[in-house]
Amino acid sequence: MNKVFIKSFKDYNDEKIDEFLRSFFLSVKNKLPQKGLILLKPNLLQAAIPEKAITTHPVFLDKVINVLKDFTSSKLVLADSPGSNFNNYEQVLKKTGIKEICLKHNIEILKVEKFKPAEKEGFLYSSIIDDVDLILNLPKLKTHSLTGLTLAVKNLFGLIPGTNKVSFHRKFPKDDNLAESIYKYFKTINTPIINILDGILSHEGEGPSRGTAVYTGVILCSESAEALDICVTDLLGLKREFCKTNQAALNNGFHPEEIEIKGEIENINLKLKLPVSQKISVYPTFIKKIVADNVKVLPVINEDKCINCLLCLKSCPAYAITKAGNYPNIDHKKCIECFCCYEVCESDAIYLKRSLLHRIIVR
Repeated sequence: MNKVFIKSFKDYNDEKIDEFLRSFFLSVKNKLPQKGLILLKPNLLQAAIPEKAITTHPVFLDKVINVLKDFTSSKLVLADSPGSNFNNYEQVLKKTGIKEICLKHNIEILKVEKFKPAEKEGFLYSSIIDDVDLILNLPKLKTHSLTGLTLAVKNLFGLIPGTNKVSFHRKFPKDDNLAESIYKYFKTINTPIINILDGILSHEGEGPSRGTAVYTGVILCSESAEALDICVTDLLGLKREFCKTNQAALNNGFHPEEIEIKGEIENINLKLKLPVSQKISVYPTFIKKIVADNVKVLPVINEDKCINCLLCLKSCPAYAITKAGNYPNIDHKKCIECFCCYEVCESDAIYLKRSLLHRIIVR
């Protein structure tokens, strides 16, 4: 059985969090290397303060490390590759509060791009995956404008170095195909993984970075990333395939009937506002096919807010963004509506413009 531990908490300082984490680590203690190397993999999408709920919360990380140290003497390291802003890794670490926690615990911070790229089954990834004995995956509960939700499976996408993440969008512009490729990459990882999801403060609406923070007050833990993700989607009252990496898991033989919930879920009522680009997915397939050509959500640049960092240009897999004059310009004829530019923009200079039919259908 794929066990998923779940419990609700009042905030990050809830004293019961330590007890909950302890019970989970006790259940997986045989999987924890005692003298090896453990990679902490948080969600560090961009340089954002913890209160925006875009990244794994530093207090959450602190609590996980404190309890983990009671179960292993392995060396702990931390690494991620933040969106298209991996060149400003230091800024991301400082603003998210993650660097402070690593300094507190004397944890070495590694850069994914510093490791030699490796390739397996056609997927390029950082060889840091093969150099560690365990990956402790620490995703954030967030909506996602392209994949519906971004949870445990997708968080490991951050171990793909630099702009190679963009190539996934270029090769697989449709959201279902993208999710399928992310899942297949996830399945190539042979290193053991355990997953602890930060759902105390979550991100809703135009996720993974342009929505708003919302209190949801939960933590979920599991050896199985797929089981954890499906459990979260169920608790949100959404169809499992709304999270498109869930659909990929089910398509590739994952058995949800083997999920065992450990915890009282009767009083847990998770609700998140959905991304406007994904609300259409709840309609029947035949309706979506009829209106597909006219139901559009396109990224637009607000020049008053643009700071010319050009993260949008660097992130665009369709080469639809160019530097024209003083500001970047988006060619909507080339745009594949992957929203990478929208996701990585740190100055709120890109907004999503909905077509008339989209505004009529999607309330």
